[in-house]
Amino acid sequence: MILIGHRGCKYPGFNQNTIRSFEKVTSEGVPAIEFDVQLSADGELVVVHNLDLEEVSTGKGEVSSTDSNALKELFAGDPKRGKDRIPFLGEVFDFFASCTADKRPSIHMELKGNNTGTKAGMLFNEYVAAGKLVNADILASSFNWAELEALREVCPEAKIALLDGAIRRKSLLKKTGAEAEKYFAELFAYGNEDYMLPKFPTLQENMALLDKICMDAKIHSQLAGELADCLNGKYYTDELLESATDMNATSVNLWYRTISREFIEKAHARNLAVFVYTANTPEEWKKLNEMGVDGIFTDYYADAVRALS
Repeated sequence: MILIGHRGCKYPGFNQNTIRSFEKVTSEGVPAIEFDVQLSADGELVVVHNLDLEEVSTGKGEVSSTDSNALKELFAGDPKRGKDRIPFLGEVFDFFASCTADKRPSIHMELKGNNTGTKAGMLFNEYVAAGKLVNADILASSFNWAELEALREVCPEAKIALLDGAIRRKSLLKKTGAEAEKYFAELFAYGNEDYMLPKFPTLQENMALLDKICMDAKIHSQLAGELADCLNGKYYTDELLESATDMNATSVNLWYRTISREFIEKAHARNLAVFVYTANTPEEWKKLNEMGVDGIFTDYYADAVRALS
């Protein structure tokens, strides 16, 4: 079981998805680092998690609507934790390439934005062709599996992981209609994005919030059903595993709150690894390790190492 530095780390004094946070966990011996890739308005690959810059930087507006020159002027996260510029994907690959092969963490690259797969794959190919990185260094993941297919078209030897476990905005809107969308921002974490999570860990807590904000009986019923399906692990199906197998994926990357030992065993029977996002307490790390997951994304790598040692 490996521990993966989620966006580097979230230690005091460090901002996530920054070169400095990647350097920190690498100095601690982290075996893998995860980060997120989007496209700027002028088509540059930039490492930012949220679609809305205001939530993760000193900027405002969506990443996809902001050009690269403007992004270069912004700080990632909170400048009080350090004045870290938002990195571009080439800078991140440069960091990994600067690590000696025996100390280089694996690259877990989430294709967060639309139309990132082809460009990210082509850029990675340049580093491989130059002898700076090797194909085995990277594992690309995405909730948008079409982006993984696009990356594979230009980088056929890249390992891929199918992300799931989040509520897919477009699928939910097909069930509820557009009139339900006004509740998403308040009801879900990342409620303004394409892939959302229930705001609270238990169905009871989420239902209490839903009862408070939604009086429309039909929409309430539909949203309640989706919350229950998500939190009860109903997204983790044989079809998901079949898709991962058909795409020759290395792993399925799933929400740690909704994973089950049974599904882990089913994935292993198909030679698929199971990585889970994003667990941050000793109790969670130990439980997931006992369940048999193959990897845990965490904001607190050093603490997790100590807890599991």
